[in-house]
Amino acid sequence: MKTLIVLIIILSSSWNSFSQGLKPIVFPIDGETYFCFTPWQSKYIAKALEKERLQRGLIKALENQKEKFILLQEVKDSTILFLEKKNANQSLVIDNKNLAYNALEIDNKALTKKVKLRGVKNTVLGGALLVLASVLIIK
Repeated sequence: MKTLIVLIIILSSSWNSFSQGLKPIVFPIDGETYFCFTPWQSKYIAKALEKERLQRGLIKALENQKEKFILLQEVKDSTILFLEKKNANQSLVIDNKNLAYNALEIDNKALTKKVKLRGVKNTVLGGALLVLASVLIIK
């Protein structure tokens, strides 16, 4: 006689995925239905259920990891955007400093020219006054 193992199975989507070769012996006892399987069938069902539970766990873990990667990608993209804006702003600051430096160089050249021109004018004026003073003294 074959040994039968009695399993109470709640009908779910897992039951539909089992092979057609796993036909249990159905026993109605006290108004409830019991399904009886051989030890081989019980092991097969247990392995299939455990495999499905493991697969669902892996899928859940991978979905969580995917969500984390999506969040990290969004953070990376926003950081890149922030750094690009910062780089553009720093480029504008550098350009403004260069323009200010060039303007100062132009002003410096103009002031140097004025100082030299004043020096020449003062020298000519001083020479003219010296000549005039000399002429007045001589007369």
